[in-house]
Amino acid sequence: MSAEEIRRLAEQVRFRLSPVDDELVTRVEGEIDGYRTTMGEPQPILPPAELAETLPVLGWLISEAALSYLWSVASGFETLPGDEGEESRQAARLIGRLADAARRMPWPEFAPRALGALRAQALVESKRDTEAGYDAAYIYHAEARDRLKHYRDSHGEDPARGRYALALDETLLQLVLAETGTACRTAERVVGLWAEEWVDGDSAAWTGRMFRQLSDGATIGEHALATAERIEREHQFTFKVTEDRLAIPTSYRNPAIMTCRALLLVYSMSPEMQALGHAPKDADTWDAFREQVIGRVDRAFGYLRRPVVRQDGSPWPLLADHRRSMVQICLHLALLVPGHELAAELVVDETLTLRRLDDDAAEAMSAWLATTIDGRQRGDANIIGSASKPDFIAAVEACRADAGAAPYYREWRRRWTRLDRYAGIEGRRERLAAILGDGRA
Repeated sequence: MSAEEIRRLAEQVRFRLSPVDDELVTRVEGEIDGYRTTMGEPQPILPPAELAETLPVLGWLISEAALSYLWSVASGFETLPGDEGEESRQAARLIGRLADAARRMPWPEFAPRALGALRAQALVESKRDTEAGYDAAYIYHAEARDRLKHYRDSHGEDPARGRYALALDETLLQLVLAETGTACRTAERVVGLWAEEWVDGDSAAWTGRMFRQLSDGATIGEHALATAERIEREHQFTFKVTEDRLAIPTSYRNPAIMTCRALLLVYSMSPEMQALGHAPKDADTWDAFREQVIGRVDRAFGYLRRPVVRQDGSPWPLLADHRRSMVQICLHLALLVPGHELAAELVVDETLTLRRLDDDAAEAMSAWLATTIDGRQRGDANIIGSASKPDFIAAVEACRADAGAAPYYREWRRRWTRLDRYAGIEGRRERLAAILGDGRA
């Protein structure tokens, strides 16, 4: 295919104007087979002129196709019955083929967007919701990061390759978002569904494992935010995604949310890590470590609050999902470190304004999340309202005690069961009642 043919197909896939199916993946595989025939042996350092234009565009097509398939993969898809399960498994297989195509591409450093297929493959593995799936996800995330670094090294400091340096930075934002998200997803599901799926697991081992992954996820999330800031400063964001540009003005929002979630989980687990005898990283004491983490949460949250404008200069408001995530982050903070103050007053909507995150604010945020809008509850409280891992719950209470606050978390959980995202699981209420106690002790 010519570069223009591939470009047109990528745009059609992006805007759901072209079917994304087995035939498309076969075309991509055939294209790469043709490239490999063209390159000969040994492979030249640079691609021939006829491929120099098509490689970046094919990388974009591979990324868009894999992302399109990703939305068809349901959680726990390996064991889902019926059409939904089969559709998910077929989408997972096609994503795997696209990822393998990206691995086989000659001169891959000239098509960095193809790494989006490895990103999608990692997210598919995490959606298996099994320990093996989580392990595989981290392997693919690490592979994508390693390849990105190799591609950057391949281009070196050649000014003529500035286009690829920018493409690599913008691809980094997507890879990091996925990796930090996997760390959060793994921890949130294990902590949330401990009573159902991991009750016989080694709590200490899981805590150590999740703490390391979340710590790494938070660090690379912060790196992504700094990279986005540099892209904005040196190149400005784009308002249209093409084969050349990817980062739009809202590029801070998702990485900021995931980074805050990872950091809050790190803070929440730190008392258990301390009790297990682990030493804090980059701090003399655990108290100093926790103070540093809260400072990092504040900085990441600041990126989420940055005003964004559209191309015509009008405000670009937060999506409803992002606004809900913002409240969930503040609620988690209020329950962990009661009395913490935001850098500036936060007006969520006409019914909720936040500044001092204390127990009163926690009640107001809980009511806001529990409000029914158009027949549906606005949201749950994420992991802070859904935890069933006893050691995690005890660690949250230890965080509050460390902040000099009165006991409140267990009682809050008992009253706000509607904010538990897993409340509908059969027998969940009874299991949580046994874990939380009746409040009379």
